[in-house]
Amino acid sequence: MVKIMKQDNFLHKSDDPLKNKNPLVSVIIPAYNEEGVIEDCIKTLKNQTYKKIEIVFVDDGSTDKTLELVNQFKEVRILKQNHQGPGNARNLGAKNAKGEILSFVDADMTFDKNFIQNLIKPIIEENEIGTIDGVQIALNQDNIWSKCWGRYFIERKSEYGWVYRAMMKNEFVKMGGFDSSLGYADDRTFFIKYNARSKRVKDAICYHKNAETLKEVFKQSVWIGSSINQKWIRIRGLNFLILLGTAIIFPIAIIPLSINKSHKIKNFKVFFPWMIIFMSVRYAGMLKGIYRRIFYGWNFR
Repeated sequence: MVKIMKQDNFLHKSDDPLKNKNPLVSVIIPAYNEEGVIEDCIKTLKNQTYKKIEIVFVDDGSTDKTLELVNQFKEVRILKQNHQGPGNARNLGAKNAKGEILSFVDADMTFDKNFIQNLIKPIIEENEIGTIDGVQIALNQDNIWSKCWGRYFIERKSEYGWVYRAMMKNEFVKMGGFDSSLGYADDRTFFIKYNARSKRVKDAICYHKNAETLKEVFKQSVWIGSSINQKWIRIRGLNFLILLGTAIIFPIAIIPLSINKSHKIKNFKVFFPWMIIFMSVRYAGMLKGIYRRIFYGWNFR
């Protein structure tokens, strides 16, 4: 097992570098009801300039046409599980992957053609444990609710990140895979447990679809709220009081929260009424998620 590092330090270099400079990369896609986006995700992976790729699709108990659509791609390896969340699905994919490098992507992502080639370069040449994309650009920027999320789904500025988009398989095995109990934050498992950080790759560009209906915004926010893992969540009585207090403060906080978010995305045109509506739905969803976590112990979609 990898040693837990001091808080002022972090793991990022491997003690066992890759000897193969042209390794097989296993791209693992967990998916739950992603019929609207999964085809574009797979097509852009098939179009990569780096060709030594296997695509491993893990169906997380979908009830729509996701699995039927993936079956059209004969080169994609398909695994199935009952609905347990993306962390468990990624672990299943990694267990069955043949590649020396694992890449973890989401079903609603698409990729620049040089994405994999750029993403794995620091692992091969610099002995990094793993890497993260430089920027995730929102695909659906014309949608009003997507505009409220912002042009960038994620914009990374530091040299190292908390999430792994690609990782040496042997290091993944050493650290025991993803901890599904972290819910929405399970992709931060290795940072939370071992202070292990991924190298940011500026040229690894991908695209992510923002939620584009209020229902989608609410559902995603419920998942985020149900994944909050602070100690107070587990303290009976205190957790309810904090939830109640947050619910009371919530209406007062909406305007400053909306102003702050508009400032963050540098777009005050959406402030009234769109951002106020967006933030109201988002934080109502988070409150429901926290309630769900406290009283039912649920932390996945």
